[in-house]
Amino acid sequence: MPKTNPESVPLWAVVLIACILLIQSLFLFIHSRRHTKYYWIWGIVGLIQFPGPLVAYWLVHIYWPLRKERLKNRKHQNGSNE
Repeated sequence: MPKTNPESVPLWAVVLIACILLIQSLFLFIHSRRHTKYYWIWGIVGLIQFPGPLVAYWLVHIYWPLRKERLKNRKHQNGSNE
């Protein structure tokens, strides 16, 4: 694998990566500010890499609570029908 020097990375790539990380960080900060109390942490973690923090936030604060609610409703419906 060839070595990459910082001078060989084009400026447009650095700007693109910076924009992606800032947009991700802002999204995580704004969304988590409405839904969790750790919004600063999510905003800072969003600056580290892409898309790891976005996937982690989706799993922890969007997918698992919805899944838990669906299972609870399913158990409630099955229990009331019997």
